[in-house]
Amino acid sequence: MPKLLTALLLAVGLPAQAQGTLSVCYDDWAPYVTYNSRSGHSGLSFDLLNEIFGVMHYKLRFQSATQERCLAAALAGKVDIMLFADAEMLPKWQLSRVPMEFWLLAAWVPKDAPPSRFASLAQFHGQRVGWVRDYIYPEPVQQFNGWQKVPIGDAIDGLRQLSARRVDVMFEDVFWTERMRRQHKLQIRMLTPLVAAQPQFLALRPGLAKLAEVLDSELNARIRSGEMDLRYRAVLGVSYDAVRRGDYARALVAETVTP
Repeated sequence: MPKLLTALLLAVGLPAQAQGTLSVCYDDWAPYVTYNSRSGHSGLSFDLLNEIFGVMHYKLRFQSATQERCLAAALAGKVDIMLFADAEMLPKWQLSRVPMEFWLLAAWVPKDAPPSRFASLAQFHGQRVGWVRDYIYPEPVQQFNGWQKVPIGDAIDGLRQLSARRVDVMFEDVFWTERMRRQHKLQIRMLTPLVAAQPQFLALRPGLAKLAEVLDSELNARIRSGEMDLRYRAVLGVSYDAVRRGDYARALVAETVTP
């Protein structure tokens, strides 16, 4: 174990020896973390968490469920860590401070629609925007009022409406939407560059707050060394560093992202 990490573990009161197993609940979000019956759990965040908690001498037991089920399990004390959480969901839990994941939001339009690139939200002035009711959009999108909101109950239904040109644009996740486009043969396309990026964090149950400090330290070390950016580029086709500093014009480094 690196000497600096050993010192950090001791500084926060964690012994440098086997600690046991922690349960992790997540809502499936490829390519960060996903599950299928053939290969089990996998993904960029799955690998990172196993590596970092392994250094802390913890084993992780992952379970995939809906966000609602994960939250219910967390509130009932049945899991130790919940991914993609926030302080409003779990006010007494400790949130990480360094993101492993981002909600990468892009403008999606019908395949034969005229825009070739995303320039600004103003280019959709007066247009019909598929607006998913349950989403809390990033602030610039949430506050823009120059379009006609078409309420959408389910995101995939919204994409079907977009494909059929019943709405003019939707602001959706880069990875999930690309996967849905292929799976359902939707006649839609993504405009570049990105519209916004929202960092994601995990929550650790009360009593595990010290682990968040080590996790954040390890992630920061990987950022400083360039490892996070290299991993993002290799696995996702995205620059972690560009996304984190809000340089969306340089965020997508591959012709197509990896869904």
